[in-house]
Amino acid sequence: MTVTSATGTNRIVRPRRVVRRGEARWGLLLLVVVGGILLVWEAVVSWFQLVPAAFLPPPSEIVVAFVRLLGEPEFWAAFAYSMGNALVGLAMAIVVGVVVGLAVGWSPVLRFTVAPFLWLLYSTPKVALAPLFILVLGLGNESKIALVFLLAVFPIILNTMEGAVTVSPSLVNAGRVFGVNGIALGWKVIFPATLPYSLSGIQRGAALGFTGEVLGEFLGGTGGLGHLLEYAAYQFMMAEAIAMVIVMVIIANLTLWLISVLRRRLAPWYDDRKIAGAS
Repeated sequence: MTVTSATGTNRIVRPRRVVRRGEARWGLLLLVVVGGILLVWEAVVSWFQLVPAAFLPPPSEIVVAFVRLLGEPEFWAAFAYSMGNALVGLAMAIVVGVVVGLAVGWSPVLRFTVAPFLWLLYSTPKVALAPLFILVLGLGNESKIALVFLLAVFPIILNTMEGAVTVSPSLVNAGRVFGVNGIALGWKVIFPATLPYSLSGIQRGAALGFTGEVLGEFLGGTGGLGHLLEYAAYQFMMAEAIAMVIVMVIIANLTLWLISVLRRRLAPWYDDRKIAGAS
Protein backbone atom coordinates (compact mmCIF):
# COMPACT_ATOMS: atom_id res chain seq x y z
CA MET A 1 0.00 0.00 0.00
CA THR A 2 1.37 3.44 -0.95
CA VAL A 3 0.62 6.47 1.22
CA THR A 4 1.51 10.14 0.86
CA SER A 5 3.23 11.76 3.83
CA ALA A 6 2.90 15.35 4.97
CA THR A 7 5.96 16.30 2.90
CA GLY A 8 4.32 15.04 -0.25
CA THR A 9 6.59 12.00 -0.70
CA ASN A 10 5.24 8.52 -1.32
CA ARG A 11 6.30 5.59 0.79
CA ILE A 12 5.28 1.95 0.86
CA VAL A 13 3.67 0.72 4.04
CA ARG A 14 3.70 -3.03 4.59
CA PRO A 15 0.70 -4.46 6.41
CA ARG A 16 1.57 -5.68 9.88
CA ARG A 17 0.45 -8.98 11.26
CA VAL A 18 -1.83 -8.34 14.21
CA VAL A 19 -1.63 -10.84 17.05
CA ARG A 20 -5.20 -11.32 18.19
CA ARG A 21 -6.02 -11.73 21.86
CA GLY A 22 -7.50 -15.17 21.12
CA GLU A 23 -4.23 -16.37 19.58
CA ALA A 24 -2.27 -15.33 22.67
CA ARG A 25 -4.81 -17.10 24.88
CA TRP A 26 -4.54 -20.32 22.88
CA GLY A 27 -0.75 -20.11 23.02
CA LEU A 28 -0.84 -19.77 26.80
CA LEU A 29 -3.23 -22.71 27.02
CA LEU A 30 -0.83 -24.79 24.93
CA LEU A 31 2.05 -24.00 27.29
CA VAL A 32 -0.07 -24.99 30.28
CA VAL A 33 -1.03 -28.30 28.63
CA VAL A 34 2.59 -29.11 27.71
CA GLY A 35 3.75 -28.23 31.22
CA GLY A 36 1.06 -30.44 32.72
CA ILE A 37 2.04 -33.37 30.53
CA LEU A 38 5.70 -33.03 31.51
CA LEU A 39 4.77 -32.80 35.20
CA VAL A 40 2.64 -35.95 35.02
CA TRP A 41 5.40 -37.72 33.08
CA GLU A 42 7.99 -36.81 35.74
CA ALA A 43 5.66 -37.95 38.52
CA VAL A 44 4.81 -41.29 36.89
CA VAL A 45 8.45 -42.20 36.20
CA SER A 46 10.47 -40.57 38.99
CA TRP A 47 8.12 -40.13 41.92
CA PHE A 48 5.74 -43.08 41.74
CA GLN A 49 8.01 -45.30 39.55
CA LEU A 50 5.05 -46.76 37.68
CA VAL A 51 7.15 -47.01 34.50
CA PRO A 52 10.78 -48.17 34.44
CA ALA A 53 13.12 -45.25 33.74
CA ALA A 54 15.19 -47.52 31.47
CA PHE A 55 12.29 -47.68 29.01
CA LEU A 56 10.90 -44.16 29.48
CA PRO A 57 13.34 -41.76 31.14
CA PRO A 58 11.83 -38.77 32.99
CA PRO A 59 11.95 -35.27 31.47
CA SER A 60 14.62 -34.17 33.97
CA GLU A 61 16.96 -36.90 32.72
CA ILE A 62 16.20 -36.03 29.10
CA VAL A 63 17.06 -32.37 29.75
CA VAL A 64 20.43 -33.41 31.19
CA ALA A 65 21.09 -35.61 28.16
CA PHE A 66 20.04 -32.77 25.83
CA VAL A 67 22.46 -30.29 27.41
CA ARG A 68 25.24 -32.87 27.41
CA LEU A 69 24.54 -33.60 23.75
CA LEU A 70 24.94 -29.94 22.77
CA GLY A 71 28.40 -29.92 24.34
CA GLU A 72 29.75 -32.84 22.30
CA PRO A 73 31.81 -32.08 19.15
CA GLU A 74 30.52 -35.30 17.60
CA PHE A 75 26.99 -33.89 17.68
CA TRP A 76 27.94 -30.69 15.86
CA ALA A 77 29.85 -32.66 13.23
CA ALA A 78 26.74 -34.80 12.66
CA PHE A 79 24.59 -31.65 12.60
CA ALA A 80 26.78 -30.07 9.91
CA TYR A 81 26.71 -33.29 7.86
CA SER A 82 22.92 -33.60 7.99
CA MET A 83 22.17 -29.93 7.34
CA GLY A 84 24.65 -29.78 4.46
CA ASN A 85 22.98 -32.67 2.66
CA ALA A 86 19.51 -31.34 3.46
CA LEU A 87 20.29 -27.85 2.13
CA VAL A 88 21.81 -29.17 -1.10
CA GLY A 89 18.87 -31.48 -1.74
CA LEU A 90 16.33 -28.78 -0.86
CA ALA A 91 18.03 -26.20 -3.11
CA MET A 92 17.87 -28.64 -6.04
CA ALA A 93 14.22 -29.40 -5.25
CA ILE A 94 13.34 -25.68 -5.14
CA VAL A 95 14.89 -24.96 -8.54
CA VAL A 96 13.35 -27.99 -10.25
CA GLY A 97 10.04 -27.71 -8.40
CA VAL A 98 9.41 -24.04 -9.16
CA VAL A 99 10.43 -24.28 -12.83
CA VAL A 100 8.46 -27.46 -13.50
CA GLY A 101 5.47 -26.25 -11.48
CA LEU A 102 5.28 -22.96 -13.38
CA ALA A 103 5.62 -24.68 -16.74
CA VAL A 104 3.00 -27.35 -16.04
CA GLY A 105 0.59 -24.98 -14.31
CA TRP A 106 0.67 -22.33 -17.00
CA SER A 107 0.69 -24.59 -20.08
CA PRO A 108 -2.68 -26.31 -20.74
CA VAL A 109 -0.92 -29.00 -22.79
CA LEU A 110 1.49 -29.92 -19.99
CA ARG A 111 -1.28 -29.65 -17.42
CA PHE A 112 -3.32 -32.34 -19.12
CA THR A 113 -0.41 -34.57 -20.14
CA VAL A 114 2.23 -34.26 -17.40
CA ALA A 115 0.22 -33.30 -14.30
CA PRO A 116 -1.49 -36.72 -13.91
CA PHE A 117 1.90 -38.42 -13.79
CA LEU A 118 3.13 -35.91 -11.20
CA TRP A 119 0.15 -36.68 -8.96
CA LEU A 120 0.77 -40.41 -9.48
CA LEU A 121 4.42 -40.07 -8.44
CA TYR A 122 3.43 -37.88 -5.51
CA SER A 123 1.10 -40.59 -4.20
CA THR A 124 3.81 -43.25 -4.46
CA PRO A 125 5.29 -44.22 -1.04
CA LYS A 126 8.72 -42.75 -1.70
CA VAL A 127 10.06 -43.84 1.67
CA ALA A 128 9.92 -47.41 0.36
CA LEU A 129 12.44 -46.39 -2.31
CA ALA A 130 15.06 -45.42 0.28
CA PRO A 131 16.81 -48.84 0.34
CA LEU A 132 16.97 -48.77 -3.47
CA PHE A 133 18.59 -45.31 -3.44
CA ILE A 134 21.15 -46.47 -0.91
CA LEU A 135 21.85 -49.61 -2.94
CA VAL A 136 22.35 -47.67 -6.18
CA LEU A 137 24.06 -44.52 -4.88
CA GLY A 138 25.92 -46.01 -1.92
CA LEU A 139 26.21 -44.96 1.72
CA GLY A 140 27.69 -41.52 1.02
CA ASN A 141 26.17 -38.09 0.59
CA GLU A 142 24.65 -38.86 -2.80
CA SER A 143 21.93 -41.18 -1.52
CA LYS A 144 20.93 -38.76 1.27
CA ILE A 145 20.74 -35.78 -1.11
CA ALA A 146 18.69 -37.84 -3.55
CA LEU A 147 16.21 -38.78 -0.82
CA VAL A 148 15.90 -35.15 0.29
CA PHE A 149 15.29 -34.09 -3.30
CA LEU A 150 12.75 -36.84 -3.95
CA LEU A 151 10.65 -36.09 -0.88
CA ALA A 152 10.85 -32.29 -1.21
CA VAL A 153 10.37 -31.70 -4.92
CA PHE A 154 6.78 -32.91 -5.37
CA PRO A 155 5.11 -30.61 -2.81
CA ILE A 156 6.93 -27.69 -4.43
CA ILE A 157 5.92 -28.72 -7.95
CA LEU A 158 2.26 -29.29 -7.08
CA ASN A 159 1.86 -26.15 -4.99
CA THR A 160 3.53 -24.02 -7.64
CA MET A 161 1.39 -25.65 -10.30
CA GLU A 162 -1.80 -24.89 -8.37
CA GLY A 163 -0.64 -21.31 -7.90
CA ALA A 164 0.04 -20.86 -11.62
CA VAL A 165 -3.45 -22.14 -12.43
CA THR A 166 -5.03 -19.52 -10.15
CA VAL A 167 -3.22 -16.53 -11.72
CA SER A 168 -5.86 -14.03 -12.85
CA PRO A 169 -6.11 -13.70 -16.65
CA SER A 170 -6.69 -9.96 -16.23
CA LEU A 171 -3.29 -9.72 -14.53
CA VAL A 172 -1.66 -11.51 -17.46
CA ASN A 173 -3.48 -9.32 -19.98
CA ALA A 174 -2.34 -6.22 -18.12
CA GLY A 175 1.24 -7.41 -18.39
CA ARG A 176 0.88 -7.99 -22.11
CA VAL A 177 -0.59 -4.52 -22.55
CA PHE A 178 2.65 -3.14 -21.13
CA GLY A 179 4.68 -5.23 -23.58
CA VAL A 180 5.63 -8.13 -21.28
CA ASN A 181 5.55 -11.45 -23.16
CA GLY A 182 7.26 -14.84 -23.26
CA ILE A 183 9.74 -15.64 -20.53
CA ALA A 184 9.53 -12.08 -19.21
CA LEU A 185 5.80 -12.58 -18.64
CA GLY A 186 6.49 -15.66 -16.56
CA TRP A 187 9.23 -13.95 -14.56
CA LYS A 188 7.56 -10.57 -13.96
CA VAL A 189 3.89 -11.54 -13.71
CA ILE A 190 3.23 -15.26 -13.19
CA PHE A 191 6.11 -15.99 -10.81
CA PRO A 192 5.33 -13.14 -8.35
CA ALA A 193 1.65 -14.12 -8.35
CA THR A 194 2.57 -17.74 -7.71
CA LEU A 195 5.23 -16.98 -5.08
CA PRO A 196 2.98 -17.52 -2.00
CA TYR A 197 2.01 -20.97 -3.26
CA SER A 198 5.64 -21.84 -4.05
CA LEU A 199 6.77 -20.79 -0.58
CA SER A 200 4.01 -22.88 0.96
CA GLY A 201 5.25 -25.87 -1.05
CA ILE A 202 8.84 -25.14 -0.04
CA GLN A 203 7.75 -25.15 3.60
CA ARG A 204 6.20 -28.60 3.25
CA GLY A 205 9.07 -29.85 1.12
CA ALA A 206 11.64 -28.74 3.70
CA ALA A 207 9.93 -30.79 6.41
CA LEU A 208 9.68 -33.87 4.20
CA GLY A 209 13.22 -33.41 2.91
CA PHE A 210 14.66 -33.35 6.41
CA THR A 211 12.75 -36.55 7.11
CA GLY A 212 14.36 -38.09 4.04
CA GLU A 213 17.83 -37.06 5.24
CA VAL A 214 17.34 -38.64 8.67
CA LEU A 215 15.83 -41.76 7.12
CA GLY A 216 18.79 -42.16 4.77
CA GLU A 217 21.23 -41.83 7.67
CA PHE A 218 19.21 -44.23 9.77
CA LEU A 219 19.15 -46.90 7.07
CA GLY A 220 22.76 -46.65 6.05
CA GLY A 221 25.79 -44.46 6.66
CA THR A 222 28.29 -43.47 9.30
CA GLY A 223 27.44 -39.80 9.80
CA GLY A 224 24.61 -37.45 10.57
CA LEU A 225 21.93 -37.02 13.19
CA GLY A 226 20.10 -40.14 12.05
CA HIS A 227 23.18 -42.24 12.68
CA LEU A 228 23.53 -40.81 16.20
CA LEU A 229 19.88 -41.59 16.87
CA GLU A 230 20.33 -45.14 15.58
CA TYR A 231 23.40 -45.67 17.78
CA ALA A 232 21.66 -44.33 20.90
CA ALA A 233 18.59 -46.50 20.28
CA TYR A 234 20.59 -49.68 19.70
CA GLN A 235 22.67 -49.03 22.82
CA PHE A 236 19.43 -48.56 24.77
CA MET A 237 20.45 -45.01 25.75
CA MET A 238 16.84 -43.86 25.83
CA ALA A 239 17.45 -40.39 27.30
CA GLU A 240 20.01 -39.64 24.59
CA ALA A 241 17.73 -41.04 21.89
CA ILE A 242 14.78 -38.89 22.98
CA ALA A 243 17.11 -35.87 23.23
CA MET A 244 18.13 -36.52 19.61
CA VAL A 245 14.47 -36.66 18.59
CA ILE A 246 13.88 -33.33 20.34
CA VAL A 247 16.82 -31.83 18.44
CA MET A 248 15.30 -32.98 15.15
CA VAL A 249 11.90 -31.55 16.10
CA ILE A 250 13.51 -28.21 16.93
CA ILE A 251 15.42 -28.15 13.63
CA ALA A 252 12.30 -29.00 11.60
CA ASN A 253 10.08 -26.44 13.34
CA LEU A 254 12.74 -23.74 13.20
CA THR A 255 13.06 -24.33 9.46
CA LEU A 256 9.30 -24.08 9.00
CA TRP A 257 9.22 -20.89 11.05
CA LEU A 258 12.02 -19.28 9.02
CA ILE A 259 10.26 -20.08 5.76
CA SER A 260 7.01 -18.72 7.19
CA VAL A 261 8.77 -15.46 8.12
CA LEU A 262 10.27 -15.28 4.63
CA ARG A 263 6.84 -15.87 3.13
CA ARG A 264 5.28 -13.02 5.10
CA ARG A 265 8.21 -10.79 4.10
CA LEU A 266 8.11 -11.54 0.38
CA ALA A 267 4.32 -11.87 0.08
CA PRO A 268 2.67 -9.71 2.77
CA TRP A 269 -0.68 -10.01 0.98
CA TYR A 270 -0.61 -13.78 1.47
CA ASP A 271 -3.50 -15.44 3.36
CA ASP A 272 -2.55 -18.77 4.99
CA ARG A 273 -6.15 -19.98 5.19
CA LYS A 274 -6.90 -19.28 1.55
CA ILE A 275 -3.79 -21.05 0.24
CA ALA A 276 -4.26 -23.98 2.62
CA GLY A 277 -7.74 -24.48 1.28
CA ALA A 278 -6.54 -24.39 -2.30
CA SER A 279 -3.65 -26.83 -1.85
